[in-house]
Amino acid sequence: MAAEKNGAYLKPESIPKWLVALVDIALANLGLYFGFVLSTGQLQSFQIGPLFILFPAVSLVTVLLFNSLGLYSKQRSGFTPIVRSLVIAVIGLTVFSIFFAFWTRAFIFQRSVFVAAPLLQLVLLLGWRILYWRLEMWIHGQKKLLVIGSRNEVDQALEKLMCLPKGIFEVTRVLDPEKVDQLPEWLDKVDAVLITGALAMDQKNRIVRESFDQNKEVFIVPDLYEIILTRAAMTQVHDTPVIECHDMQLTFLQHFMKRVCDLLFALIVAVPALPLLALSSLAVRLTSNGPVIYSQERVGFRGKIFTLYKLRSMIVDAEEQSGPVFSMEEDDRVTPVGRFLRATRLDELPQLYNVLRGDLSLVGPRPERPYFVEQFEREIPEYKLRHLVKPGITGLAQVNGYYATNSQDKLRYDLYYLSDYSVLMDIKILILTIPTLFNRDAARGVGKEAVEKEAVERK
Repeated sequence: MAAEKNGAYLKPESIPKWLVALVDIALANLGLYFGFVLSTGQLQSFQIGPLFILFPAVSLVTVLLFNSLGLYSKQRSGFTPIVRSLVIAVIGLTVFSIFFAFWTRAFIFQRSVFVAAPLLQLVLLLGWRILYWRLEMWIHGQKKLLVIGSRNEVDQALEKLMCLPKGIFEVTRVLDPEKVDQLPEWLDKVDAVLITGALAMDQKNRIVRESFDQNKEVFIVPDLYEIILTRAAMTQVHDTPVIECHDMQLTFLQHFMKRVCDLLFALIVAVPALPLLALSSLAVRLTSNGPVIYSQERVGFRGKIFTLYKLRSMIVDAEEQSGPVFSMEEDDRVTPVGRFLRATRLDELPQLYNVLRGDLSLVGPRPERPYFVEQFEREIPEYKLRHLVKPGITGLAQVNGYYATNSQDKLRYDLYYLSDYSVLMDIKILILTIPTLFNRDAARGVGKEAVEKEAVERK
C-alpha cells in the first residue's frame, strides 16, 4: 500500500539491460553510418558492402567494451564515471573499427570517417546515457538508508556516502548493533539497509530476514572470511549439506597463463612506452636534483622482498625526517613534475622491467613496503592471504577504489580478486584501468589528518 501511495506502482522495477544494450548498439552503428555520410557527402553503392560488414563486428565489440567498463552495472557513484567510461569505450570502438576496416579491405572509406564517426557516436551515446541515468534515478529515487554498525565503521561509511552525488542515498538513521531490537520500527521509514561491519552472525541473519520480509534492499560490507567463502562449494556429508572451502591459491595452469600474458603485454607495451619514459626521465632530470629512477623494497609473491622501480616524483630523502608514511594530499615532498607523473601514472612505467623480471604481474594486489605490511598483518591477520598471488601494477582495488582507500577495503578487493580469479577478470581490470588514468581523485594521497594520526600511533 505504501508503494501505491508513493506512486511506485506506476514505475517499472528497472530498465532491462538487454534493452539498454540494444540502444547502445543502434546508436553506435548509427553514429558510424552518419560518419560515413558526412565524410563522403553521400553513401556510394560500392561502400554499402563494407559498411554492412562493419555493423555486426561493431555491435559485438560495443557490448563487450561497455560491459567490461561497467556500463551495464548499476551506477551508484554519479554520472562522471559513466562519461569517462563512455569516452574510453568510443576510443576503443574507433581503434577496433580502423583495424577491422583495413583487415576486411574496407579502406575505400575516407579516413575522415574515423574522425566524424566517433564524435557522432559519443554525442548520441552520451545523450542516451543521460536519459538512461535520469530514468533510473526517477525509477529508483533517493533511497532512505538505515545504517547499522559500530561507531568507527559507521563513521567510515558515512564519510563515503557523503561523497556520493545528491539524490542517491539519504541516511535516515544510524543504529548501534546493540539496538537491533528497534529494527522493525525503523524499517517502515527506510528503503534500504546498510550493514557496515562485524556484526554477530545471528544479528546479520535477523537484519537480512526482517529487511527482506519488508521488501527492503540490503547492502552488506563483507567480513574478510565472507569473501573467502565466495570460493566455497556446496557438497554433502551423508545427508548433511556442508560448505567445502577451497585454497585461495592459483593453480599451476593459472600461474603459467598469467605469466605468459604478462610477458607478451609487457613486450608489446614497452616499445611505445620507451619515448614516454625518455621524455619523463628528462623532465625529472631537468627539474630536480637526484636520481631519475627511484627504487624501493616491496613485499611480493609469498612474502618475498623485491626492488620496485619508479620514476622519482618526490624530493630526495623525502622520508628522512618523517620515516615511512603514505603520500598525502597536496604533499610538499612531491615535485611539480612528480605531481604530473603521478596523476598520469607515468611514474609507473619502469615497473614494466619488474614485470619482465617476474617480480610483478600486470594485474594483482599492489605491493606494499615491508614496514606497512608488518603493521597490517598485526592488525589484520588475513592480510597475508594477498601474497598468495604475484603483486601487480594495477588491480581490482585500484580500479574500484582510490590511493587513499583504507587498507581494509583494499584488502576486501584483493581477496575477492583471489577468490574469483580468471584471465577474463585480468582483461577486464586492464580495460577498467584506462578510465582510472583520467581520474585525478584516484591518485590523490591520504588526508593529512590520517597520516598524522598514523604517525602518532606509531610513536
